[in-house]
Amino acid sequence: MLKITVAVLAVALAGTASAGGWRNLRIDGSSEAAFAESMEAFKEKLPRAQRYVFVLAMQDIWVQGVEAAKPTDREYTGIEYFRQTNGLGYDEVVTLLDPTGQTARARYREASRLYARAAPEFYPAPSQQNWPESFTYRTPEMIEQALQPAQ
Repeated sequence: MLKITVAVLAVALAGTASAGGWRNLRIDGSSEAAFAESMEAFKEKLPRAQRYVFVLAMQDIWVQGVEAAKPTDREYTGIEYFRQTNGLGYDEVVTLLDPTGQTARARYREASRLYARAAPEFYPAPSQQNWPESFTYRTPEMIEQALQPAQ
């Protein structure tokens, strides 16, 4: 009986440790290199649905910064973006522009539906996942270029 209790406790603790891994991640906005490195950590550790929500929230933060800078006729820079997101974890990022969390919940449901349609063997290990281009980290310049009208 003691062995079973110890085994159950070990499994429970291992599950908690792995689940907490991505929840403890923070964005390092001290430099572009540190920012890119922290984005890579999020990419590797976030489950697929949370990654979908996170990437869209990061893009929303950039777009909101660009839009907020337009009336004052100034440019929203990467440095401002890094500063604005520095130290934020997953929950803070996905609720920064919508503190109610409704947008994050809706996006999570959308991602869950998208991934639920795929067969379980379709899900590779996180290190082997080939993410669609829309799910990758983008520099502020890449996001700005994507927002430009077609010529």
